[in-house]
Amino acid sequence: MIYRHMEFCRMTKLPALCRSRKKPIFHKLDAQTYIRTPPLILKNGKASMESSLSSAHSYSDEIPRIAVVGGGASGLTAAFFAAQTGVKVTVLERTRECGKKILMSGGTRCNVLPLRCNLEGDFFSESSKSALRAVFASWSVEDCKRWLEAENGIGLELGLERETNKYFPEVRDKLVAACERAGVEFRYNCSVEDIRPVEGSAFECLTSSGGERFDRLIISTGGLSFPKVGTDGTGHRILSGLGHSLGRGVYPALTPLLAAHPSGANLAGLSLYSVALECRRSGSGKSKGRRRKAAEAQRSGLLFTHRGYSGPSVLDLSHHAVQAMERGEERPVLRVSWNGEDAAAWGERLASGGRSTVGGLLKKALPQRLADALCAEAGVSPERRVAEMRKAERGALLRAVAEYEIPYDGHQGYAKAEVTGGGVPLTEVNCSTMESKVLPGVHLCGEVCDVFGRIGGFNFYWAWLSGRLAGLGAASADAGAPRRDVR
Repeated sequence: MIYRHMEFCRMTKLPALCRSRKKPIFHKLDAQTYIRTPPLILKNGKASMESSLSSAHSYSDEIPRIAVVGGGASGLTAAFFAAQTGVKVTVLERTRECGKKILMSGGTRCNVLPLRCNLEGDFFSESSKSALRAVFASWSVEDCKRWLEAENGIGLELGLERETNKYFPEVRDKLVAACERAGVEFRYNCSVEDIRPVEGSAFECLTSSGGERFDRLIISTGGLSFPKVGTDGTGHRILSGLGHSLGRGVYPALTPLLAAHPSGANLAGLSLYSVALECRRSGSGKSKGRRRKAAEAQRSGLLFTHRGYSGPSVLDLSHHAVQAMERGEERPVLRVSWNGEDAAAWGERLASGGRSTVGGLLKKALPQRLADALCAEAGVSPERRVAEMRKAERGALLRAVAEYEIPYDGHQGYAKAEVTGGGVPLTEVNCSTMESKVLPGVHLCGEVCDVFGRIGGFNFYWAWLSGRLAGLGAASADAGAPRRDVR
């Protein structure tokens, strides 16, 4: 039993229980956060972790009641960690089941965690970089993986799919089961439409069936992506009404772009696997004598859709284009090399083409449908000999194959977006507990915050990490500090 408790403490970075302690004390979680741990309970001379955890708040008149508003990945994680400390946790889920988006992620093949994390390239936020680093410093990918796998955590079997470097376990059901074992109460078809601060430091959650009071709240309502699972921006609306800003607004992220295919051809269904896609924002040229680096897609897959472009490389960068379109700003330029080679490498191909036809040369590196479309885009006949091309034709062909500018004019919105970009800035929360600085006693996690990651398990990592901080923070003694009045 003691071993199990030590293992939980190691995973969560909570200290182990002290034998000589008779009263609850506070322990440091990090430089700014303290977690309350219960006295060690002895039964027949043996330590009991369950009794200790369940009595974590037995010294008070009432066990604090925490409501988790939204039963997605971050909300379930928050509920699990809060319940481990002995508080009473209730998940208020507006649909008939929790974690529906978990089931839909990756086309039902849910990649729950990346192998590693590069904060600068894998996550996006308009909040301060120092705040982002502070949140992610709380829990490493390896720490998170241990929690997901541990028997007294979620108990997943994280088998790595070597060809994709991804984990694909069945996480939703085991996460819900782990919460139920920890004593979490679930209420389904319970849609919280508003939150009202009441006297003291409590809050009232207003639902269609009336109001209910809780001591602390965790807001994990998600954003607006995947509206079919019940996400409609309610959390953002409530938080905005209670005084939070939403930065520069929310927008669909990781969503396909609408655009014509090269030369207006119909290339729908064609997939490429070795593209190099980059995004240059307005002003990405020389600045103070130095040239800004373009954003580059981390992955190389691209799919021609019936209405434009999708695939991993496009989803990696589409948020730059969507931001500009939604805000009425000058749109960044998206340029693609269809096989990943730059103009210099393609120039060498053309230089050595000799008597080959243009179409024949292109088809050695590209699918025939795309090669024909690019010839038409450049105004060069695919039957023309490479050696006979004029300088202008050569330049046009090089731009078409190595520096093609995607002429996007729209996006597919929240219906196809993987996540919601924007949200509550990290500067408006305590980065150690995810507690609102505007509404003390309210903690935020997941998509309501201004953080999202690229595809590949990164958004699940954010959900696990921010949910853990919010759950532990809401359950800690200093989470219920008196708040200022909210008008």
